[in-house]
Amino acid sequence: MSVKWPHEPGDPFLQLLVPRVYGSVPTLFAAPLAERPEDLRAYDIAFLGIPWSAPVPSDRVGAAAANYAGTALTPHRFRTNSIKYGGYLPELDLDVFEHLRLVDYGDVDVVFDTDTTIATVARRVGEIVEAGAMALTMGGNSGPSTYAVLQAVAERAGGPVAVVNFDAHHDNRVETTAERADRRNPRWGATWAGRIFELPNVDPRRYVHVGLRGPRNDRGAVPRFLARGVRREQIYTYAEIARARRSNFDDLAREVAARAVDGTAKVWIAVDPDVLDMGVSPEFGDEPLGLRVEEVVEIARQVGRAAGRRRFAGIAFTAVPPDAMTIQWICIYILLYAFAGVIEAGI
Repeated sequence: MSVKWPHEPGDPFLQLLVPRVYGSVPTLFAAPLAERPEDLRAYDIAFLGIPWSAPVPSDRVGAAAANYAGTALTPHRFRTNSIKYGGYLPELDLDVFEHLRLVDYGDVDVVFDTDTTIATVARRVGEIVEAGAMALTMGGNSGPSTYAVLQAVAERAGGPVAVVNFDAHHDNRVETTAERADRRNPRWGATWAGRIFELPNVDPRRYVHVGLRGPRNDRGAVPRFLARGVRREQIYTYAEIARARRSNFDDLAREVAARAVDGTAKVWIAVDPDVLDMGVSPEFGDEPLGLRVEEVVEIARQVGRAAGRRRFAGIAFTAVPPDAMTIQWICIYILLYAFAGVIEAGI
C-alpha cells in the first residue's frame, strides 16, 4: 500500500505488521491475540498484563520507587521489548514456541479500588487456567500481580500448590485491621507472601523462598514464615546461595525444584526483580548480594523441568519498572528457560 502524497501532518505512515493489543503496542512476541475466554482453548501459554501502580510508601520515596510509580506502563513496555526475540535457544537446541503455543490475552482493567482489581485479576487468570493454559503474567507491585494470580491457580488446582518465590524481601508483614481497610494506601507489597497461606490449597510446607537477604528485612521475617508452617530449609538466604556457589550451584537449583514439586498438584513461580543483584541493571537495582541472572534462569528451568506440562501453573513477574529495559530482557530469558524446562520434561 502506497503512502498518501502529499503527506499531511497526522496522516498515518507506518503499518504494524504484527497483532496489536492497543494502538501501536504489539502482542507479546507478536503472538496471536485472544479477546474472549473461548479463544484461549487452543493455546498452552496465555500472557496477561496487570497494569497496576501501587502507591509509593513513605519509606520507599526516592530511586527505589521506580518499581512502584509508573508500573501501569510495564506490560506495554514489556510487549514492545519482546518483539526483538524469538523462542529458539541455541544452547538447548530448542524452540519454546514450536512446542508450546503462546497467546496474548491483553490487560486486566485496573480500577482505584484494589479489592475490585484483585477480583478482576483472579477472574481473568481463572479463565486462563480453565482453558488449560499456563498463566504468564507481568504487572506492577505485589498484590494484584501475585496474590490474585495465585488465588485463581489455587482455587482450581485440585490439590496442594507449591510456590517458588524469588524475592530479596519477606513481604510477610502482618497488617492491622485498620491497615487492611485503608484502600487509599494498600500495603500488598509488604504483606502478600504472608496472606497467601489463607488461600485454599496453598501449602506452607511447599513454599520456597529464594534470595532473601539484607537489612530491609526485620528480625521477625523468618520466624513469621516458620509460624505459618514454612520449613526453614526452604528459605534460601544469601548465606545458602553463597554456600552453593562454593560447591555446585546446579545442585541447589535441582534441590529447589525437587522441594517444590514433591507431592504437589501445581507449581507456580513468582519473580520480583530485586532478587537480582543490584549490579545487574543500570536502570534499577534495589539490593546488593543478589542472585546472578544465570542462577535465576537455571532454577526456573529446573522447576519447569521437574513440574512438567501437567503441573506447571505458570510464572508471574511483579514490581518491574517500566523503564528498566535490562530487567525486562532478563525476564524474557527467565520465562523462556522456565518453559524450556517444561518442554524438556516431556522430551
